Amino acid sequence: MGKIKHYTLDTNVFRYKTEENNLSNLKYQTHKFWKKIKDEITNNEAILVIPKEVINELEVQSFTLKDSQVKKINKLISLCIEVAPERLTQEMEHLIRNMQAYIRANFKRELGRKQVEYGGVSDARILYTAYCQDSILVTANVRDFLLYPLLYPQGEDILYDLKENDFVRIPCEGYEKIHEDAQFKSLLGKFYTLDN
Repeated sequence: MGKIKHYTLDTNVFRYKTEENNLSNLKYQTHKFWKKIKDEITNNEAILVIPKEVINELEVQSFTLKDSQVKKINKLISLCIEVAPERLTQEMEHLIRNMQAYIRANFKRELGRKQVEYGGVSDARILYTAYCQDSILVTANVRDFLLYPLLYPQGEDILYDLKENDFVRIPCEGYEKIHEDAQFKSLLGKFYTLDN
């Protein structure tokens, strides 16, 4: 038996699964993902992780949702293990946002993406939770998390795009160019220092 996969789920993974009256391709892809995940859990191949930040976001959003959707979300949450990183500080949140902003400003082409965002504080918390769990980060908003694969060795399947139902792959040349950049190296060094 192989290594058990850990999936850290972003807020939208719950929302798109439980939205009513939505016939979009994204809802279809989300259903497909959840079916795959439930099969992996049944076969003891996967564990679902939900960051405390996602729980908080879903709680805030619940006031605008129908009761039936909230019940469905809570049922999905019950399949997950709630986690919060012990070492998360405001300094780390700020550093993650700076790193994301830096790659957005300087390396869109190298990332192989037209849209790259720097993400907010919630995104930084979710990213760092996934990193602390050494898990696959699942989201429909990969543009907010393109820093995540850069924290791992090239080619590792670590960021899962719910819209495409596939892993995000940064081109080899782009990955190498970013990691050779002096400013990015400095930021990455600070990240690893704060993480210890």
